[in-house]
Amino acid sequence: MRHLPELDMVQAFIAVAEERSFRRAATRLALDQSAISRRVKELERRLGAALLHRTTREVGLTGAGEVFFEENRDLLRRLERSGQAALAAAQGELGRLRLGYMSFAALSPMPQAVMAFRQRHPQVGVEPIYMGTQAQQVALRRGTLDVGFLIGPFVQPGFGTLGVSAERLVAVLPAQHPLAQQRELRLAELAGAGLVLGNAVEWDFYRALLGGLFASRGLALAPAVEPSSTLGIFGLVAAGLGATLYPEGVCGLQLEGIVIRPIADCDVVIHTLLAWRLSAGPLVQHFVRTVREMLAAAAPA
Repeated sequence: MRHLPELDMVQAFIAVAEERSFRRAATRLALDQSAISRRVKELERRLGAALLHRTTREVGLTGAGEVFFEENRDLLRRLERSGQAALAAAQGELGRLRLGYMSFAALSPMPQAVMAFRQRHPQVGVEPIYMGTQAQQVALRRGTLDVGFLIGPFVQPGFGTLGVSAERLVAVLPAQHPLAQQRELRLAELAGAGLVLGNAVEWDFYRALLGGLFASRGLALAPAVEPSSTLGIFGLVAAGLGATLYPEGVCGLQLEGIVIRPIADCDVVIHTLLAWRLSAGPLVQHFVRTVREMLAAAAPA
């Protein structure tokens, strides 16, 4: 078709077809009746077929008109819905949020933040993606992640960060381990107990942090077992294969066969941050605002 009909022509025809009256269609569209008539006539001319038959009493559809009406009756509704969806997306009320998180955020605060955000913005899909800190940093810079819960610090031009937790390290040991009888431990004791640590690929940033901590005390960081997940770490510790160091948020878990002890000579604090690109659109800004308000509500008075 050389010249497609314009939307206002289709809109006029649909109104006449539904109202069976040029007068009522004109009232519905807030137009002059003559304007409705001109648009329908131009539509018929472009299509090369009569769509309406007119009498002094009523307006009816020709065979071609019936077909054109059935093919296009939902067009305007779909256009209206698509316009509303586009506006919702522009306002950050519709779309998909790609959210990175590492192990320390998996229990808190990531799940609470996602729940609070979904309650406020139910039409936004949230895609949590498990990813180590360094991998998140790369993904944020490349734009393949929208926001990320990662270990700080993260100082990068064009990015904002929000501190969501600050946790000291604690020792996690098998309940039957001789060191479990002590009220607190020292790093040298843990180094000699056999360490169960997340592997260097999945836990790269944390392993580097622990490596620096142990080196500062003249100790070697030599893990005996290197699983890839938190569940694997705790399972192996409970089985008696060694001890591990973990942020104190682990104290909120009930882990069978495991005891948790403070580390007397460790002042390291693990800072978990929310990071995002400052130029990100309303959807990301809504999430950041949700986390900020969630943290403010949870802060002690």
